[in-house]
Amino acid sequence: MTLRFTVLGPVGAAVDSEPVDVARPRRRAVLAYLLLNANRVVSVDQLTTAIWESTPPATARAQIQSEISALRWTLRRTDGAPAPLLTRPGGYLLDLASHELDLTAYSRLTELARAQRNHGRLPNARTLMRDALALWTGPALTGALASFVDPTRAGLEETRLADLEWLLDIELELGCHRDLIPELTQYVAEHPLRELLRAQLVVALYRSDRQPEALSVARHGRQLLRDEHGLDPGPLLRDLEHAVLRQDPSLDVTVGSVPTLRFADRPRPAQLPPASSLFVARQDDLTDLVRRLGGTPDRPANVGPQVVLLHGMPGVGKSALALQVAHTVAAAYPDGQLYVDLAGSGQPQHPDQMLDELLRVLGVPDLAIPTERTARVALLRSLFAERRCLLLLDDARAVDQVLPLLPAGAGCAVLVTARWQLDLPGAHRHAVAPLSQAQGLEVLAAHLGPDRLLAEPAALRALSVLCDGLPLALWFASCRMYRGRWAADLVALLRDPQHRLDALSTEDGSMRDNLAPSFRALTAAASLALRRLAVLPTATVPDWAPTICAGLAPREAMQALDELVGSHLLTPVPRQTVGPHRYLLPNLVRTYALTTAADGSPHADVPVTQVLARAADGWSVLAQEAVRRLAPCPGRPAPDWPPPPGTASRLLFSPAELDRLLVRPQDWLRDESENLATMGAVAGERRWSRPAAAIADAVSRATGRVHPGDEPSTARYARTLSDVARDSSAG
Repeated sequence: MTLRFTVLGPVGAAVDSEPVDVARPRRRAVLAYLLLNANRVVSVDQLTTAIWESTPPATARAQIQSEISALRWTLRRTDGAPAPLLTRPGGYLLDLASHELDLTAYSRLTELARAQRNHGRLPNARTLMRDALALWTGPALTGALASFVDPTRAGLEETRLADLEWLLDIELELGCHRDLIPELTQYVAEHPLRELLRAQLVVALYRSDRQPEALSVARHGRQLLRDEHGLDPGPLLRDLEHAVLRQDPSLDVTVGSVPTLRFADRPRPAQLPPASSLFVARQDDLTDLVRRLGGTPDRPANVGPQVVLLHGMPGVGKSALALQVAHTVAAAYPDGQLYVDLAGSGQPQHPDQMLDELLRVLGVPDLAIPTERTARVALLRSLFAERRCLLLLDDARAVDQVLPLLPAGAGCAVLVTARWQLDLPGAHRHAVAPLSQAQGLEVLAAHLGPDRLLAEPAALRALSVLCDGLPLALWFASCRMYRGRWAADLVALLRDPQHRLDALSTEDGSMRDNLAPSFRALTAAASLALRRLAVLPTATVPDWAPTICAGLAPREAMQALDELVGSHLLTPVPRQTVGPHRYLLPNLVRTYALTTAADGSPHADVPVTQVLARAADGWSVLAQEAVRRLAPCPGRPAPDWPPPPGTASRLLFSPAELDRLLVRPQDWLRDESENLATMGAVAGERRWSRPAAAIADAVSRATGRVHPGDEPSTARYARTLSDVARDSSAG
């Protein structure tokens, strides 16, 4: 779903290309002021002054709040996501991406146009500025009624005219004078006192062999200034009139020739950032990747470049590993090692910008860089065809970012890192997994020194686990301990979910900041599913949980789970046989999902009790159904509760879903034993007698058939659940 806002013309908004009605002039004014200050907190006092200046009515605050509420309703999203108009401490914030507001897009295009002009690429500059000016659909802020509107409109109009004059200079320089005459004539009629526009029309007429008309336009401007304002023209018009009379050669158009593309001194870029001297614990990954990318001189030419994708969850150390690999194999690529930060977890870089940078690095002069993307891609591949280069593309967001930058020949290699599982054609996919506890201790020892490990071995082992084996989290923890904090103190702090992410931080960043882009990129369904799954206290989460606990349709739930796995926010538990899927939810991801919902994020707070109740019902129903599907237990009568077999289960699961989940009921009971214990205890603590008793009964009846080699421990487990169920019934 897309949002679009406009201020360069009528103030308005559109949802999925459908205009929404912002009916009242004052409401449009409030929206306009928020748009002009997009992504900044605007206080009620600022809005009051902007709308009424120094004479606000007594009800000003109430009117502002009413208009804000109406705008939220107007801007609601059809996909269920919240409106971008947020309440923040001190006021309101309109949270917009750069492409969602025409003024932001306009500013960006004019900035790019000027950059192209500075590099001598006049046709590109012309196209970008034309695209920018095309965003104007009328006088700015049309339809808004407030004190700030007129002066703001005048300022924006002055900006537009200055950009227009800049564009016309470019087009005159490109020799477009004949085509510009009708347009310039109209502009001069609309703005007769703007000397630069008049001067540009004089030049266009002169270059089109219309010298008398050029003189007439210049003299009419001089007369207009004197007769109506008592002013003499500025030096621009005065000197231009004299130049036309003299037929000064400086007025003739001269279009510079494009320099010849030469590569006499081919650069050998060495752009890799430094690798960490404290890199430890990933020797197997490093060995495998170096073997793959180490360079194969006899690699067939028709197989293309070696492309490796390193993917893994945020903070797992993908970039650090990639740099170690790149520096290790650099000697195999003597023509250069190039590094590009694609910024996928922030504001993703556009492929066009990256193409330009790579071409410059490889020695292409600015004026020789083609305008069209296809031509730039072809030129880049031609340059790579002559070289053996290593290209490190760090932090990719999408395949479209990567594909235009890839070489075509077999002599190059490409290393891509991404926190998402990109479907990159032809790439070898290497998952970067979290560190084991022992590897985590290696990282801590590298940061803190071996003496610290000897001083607090148990606390540091716990710290490694609490950090989910993520090198970035371990680094943040080490920074806290550099300042003298004991590991045991930090472990106690991290065991409190409310403080865990904030404790893993420095002045330059935090685990919360690192996880945020992955959460922001989720669809509404995946975000909802993850925040519900985070409530579950079980060791693993089952694939039916998004349907039962989040209310998603089965197909929607499957897509949400696939998205979460692809974002590395869930990890599938490996299976050897057909059956239901289970997932691991990292502690730090769980903490983020819960704490951001509780501390005023755009997502609603998670209804914990409702989620747990639905989950307990789901596990109890499945446990009873699994036992029913086993062969009857000799000497054990079937219980007279819960309802007859299948009755309760059909309220939560369809027959087809039950068959899928319980295709191997004995395996299901074994795999879910720990989860059943946890949910049975939760149900007992909350006095939910029916699911507590149902889980206890099912596990008791399965004793000896699910864990035949450990019947005593299973019996003890069943007795424990029975005690919980009995206690909850008594309560």
